[in-house]
Amino acid sequence: MQEEAAVFKQVQAGDRDAFKVLFDLHVEPLYLYAMGFVKRRDDAEDIVQEIFTTLWENRAAISCDGSLRAYLARAVRNACIDRELHERVKRRYREEIMATCRETRDDDDRESLYRRLHAALDTLPPRCREIFTLGCIDGLSYKEVAEATGTSVNTVKTQIKIAYKKLQSELGEENALLLLLLLSSLSTVE
Repeated sequence: MQEEAAVFKQVQAGDRDAFKVLFDLHVEPLYLYAMGFVKRRDDAEDIVQEIFTTLWENRAAISCDGSLRAYLARAVRNACIDRELHERVKRRYREEIMATCRETRDDDDRESLYRRLHAALDTLPPRCREIFTLGCIDGLSYKEVAEATGTSVNTVKTQIKIAYKKLQSELGEENALLLLLLLSSLSTVE
């Protein structure tokens, strides 16, 4: 533990080699720990990667008086819980929107909304549209989209955010979400 504390002090001073030592020491156990919560490999990898990114970015401000292993495990646990809660909220919101859509929209109205979304998607730059379609319509993870397009995960996140903001501004926030849900449910119509 004292050795780990000394290495962490080096990390706090900006030593990348010391960070790599901590990363190599903790990444596998933290990944396995995250898998116990989220059950999906990509999600577990993303969570652990985000924890280490945050550790590096905030290294000077982190006060870890106890075990760094316990600190990282707690961070992973909290991130897994947050992700699961966020996914539940998204699922419930999606179900409510789809139920509302089914209740209040007839087939002609749906097709009209579907065409509006396609028109809005066509205004996006080609690379942005491709990334957005793979991630938000086809349901690929950020990592899968990054691999499919030969970009980084951060680029994928940024492009999806840009696309969604553009769709929101063109369609309105509620319509944009509703239209995306319709597109994912009607994608077989084309």
